[in-house]
Amino acid sequence: MANQVFANGMEISCKAADGKSVACFPDVCFTPPQAPPTPPGVPIPYPNTGMASDTSNGSRTVKISAKEVMLKDQSYFKTSYGDEAGCAPKKGVITSKIKGKVYFTAWSMNVKFEGKNVDRMGDLTTHNHGSQGNTVPWPYLDEVALALDDHPCAKSGDAKKVNDDCSKPIAKDCSDACCKARRCVMVPFSPNSCVGCGGKTPHHPIPVGELSESRKKGEARGQSRYPKYSDGAAPCICVEGKDHDSRNPVSTELDEHGRVGAKFAQLRNDKLPKGTKLGAEYDFSIALDCGAQAVSSATGCDEACVRKQLEVAHEQMDVKPTDKAFKSKQKANVPLFKKPPIAAAPVAPQ
Repeated sequence: MANQVFANGMEISCKAADGKSVACFPDVCFTPPQAPPTPPGVPIPYPNTGMASDTSNGSRTVKISAKEVMLKDQSYFKTSYGDEAGCAPKKGVITSKIKGKVYFTAWSMNVKFEGKNVDRMGDLTTHNHGSQGNTVPWPYLDEVALALDDHPCAKSGDAKKVNDDCSKPIAKDCSDACCKARRCVMVPFSPNSCVGCGGKTPHHPIPVGELSESRKKGEARGQSRYPKYSDGAAPCICVEGKDHDSRNPVSTELDEHGRVGAKFAQLRNDKLPKGTKLGAEYDFSIALDCGAQAVSSATGCDEACVRKQLEVAHEQMDVKPTDKAFKSKQKANVPLFKKPPIAAAPVAPQ
């Protein structure tokens, strides 16, 4: 059921909710047969699902719909589903379990019940626990909290489109209608829920480099400046184009991916003092503004709806609008169309 009790604009996870952490992957478990060359069994990755209705060890005095609420580092879903076939004696590769517990690894930073932070829709979970998780973190899916009347995405109509045209879990619905409805909805970079919608690519409107240290030699990317920030969990928009340089092969027009990136850099540079050096800090609220404007410019999405999603998603990783971003190297002056090559002058006949 929908409980309509929210923390930071996200529905609180509780035993009375319909929420699920769906298809967390990979939950690698040893699976029969146990024979050479794999005597313990064949290690097979399974999708693993946990349900809010299995909430255990929740709140005692504060309840939602008369049932317990999930709390930080205390509560868990008592079982999970999907890895039952991994029933060789060793079971889970890490935990030696199947159908293990599900724990949240993120929560509200400022809403607490009984002195403990509450877990919410969209927070990350790990699955099939013994003492440590057997899976990587996965977003927790429940009713889309964007449907609140005062939320910018409700005012823009995006929330209604998603609720009308998408089935749950929304990230798994790749029908044409749902892909069109959720085109302006932020998703984590990983797992990739964009590729099913016409092969689109998840793109960070606020570049990861703006929240990272300078890249050292041999590193693909610099270390995060914020302990809880993760480029994999950071909010992305699904766009056309595999990278910043992708173009339409016929018109040579820059794809959405490159247009978002270039527009962010242009807007950011315009807002910073002339001559600002790489690595210089500036208010993260400026990055939020520029990211939202860049997405709106390239895709037509509502700017206020995009900005709110960016703000909430970064706050979940403890990056607040009052924090700092840091200027990173981004392409700003990218031509929208490629100039045709200049033809060589004809050679005069001898």
